[in-house]
Amino acid sequence: MKKEIPLAITFISGFLLIVALFVPHRPFGDLEQRFNDWYIIVAGFTLILGVDSLLAHHWKIIRRRQPGAFHSMALILSFIVTLVWGVWDGLKFGNPFDPASTFLRYFYTYVFVSLQATMFSLLAFFIASAAYRAFRARTSTATLLLVAAALVMLGNVPKGYLAIPPVVAITGLLLAFHFFREGQETAETTMRIVYWGTALVILVLLYPVIQFLYHNLPAVKDWIMNVPHLGAKRGILIGVALGAVAISLRIILGIERTYLR
Repeated sequence: MKKEIPLAITFISGFLLIVALFVPHRPFGDLEQRFNDWYIIVAGFTLILGVDSLLAHHWKIIRRRQPGAFHSMALILSFIVTLVWGVWDGLKFGNPFDPASTFLRYFYTYVFVSLQATMFSLLAFFIASAAYRAFRARTSTATLLLVAAALVMLGNVPKGYLAIPPVVAITGLLLAFHFFREGQETAETTMRIVYWGTALVILVLLYPVIQFLYHNLPAVKDWIMNVPHLGAKRGILIGVALGAVAISLRIILGIERTYLR
């Protein structure tokens, strides 16, 4: 019965939600809102369980004097100080985030916001390193991704079109030099002509491309975001939606039972 009752509750709840989406009349019309209210209540209890599990885990580390016990002690003390301070100002001002509360003025503004900014600044370095690895032009698709990302970033920056002439000129000259050197190193006459012809085409098209991007960079950025990017985004969202539908049906029908473990 430990598994059958949760499975039955899951099946009935999921089935009623599906019916409520297609039948807007009573008694199914307001079921979605009612289930959302129940979800908020259940989420509150799961938050309490999560906090209890977190504190128990770090208290175990402190009691066993494991590595990182100092950090666990700092977490527990910070939790206690935050809870007591917030409850005290909540009882005193009716809301811990009242403009006159010391919790908002000192703790939230000078401690929490600063820590949050620090975490996001560290995240920016991880994003930059990941972007560097993803945008390395080793293949044709990676090169296309790099060019599109550079155009979008320059298009979003104020006065970004001013960077177009030096960036495109340096990139084009490097590409032309690369193909010219490849043509010198190859022994086949046909491939040498192909490489040298590619380098010549790059040099000829360099000035028109610079002029076009310099005067039409916002339009190019909008086209990239509204046509290829939006098409790929819609494909990914369709795949995500199909995956969500599939996993939801598996959970409702009791095929997927990992949440019972």
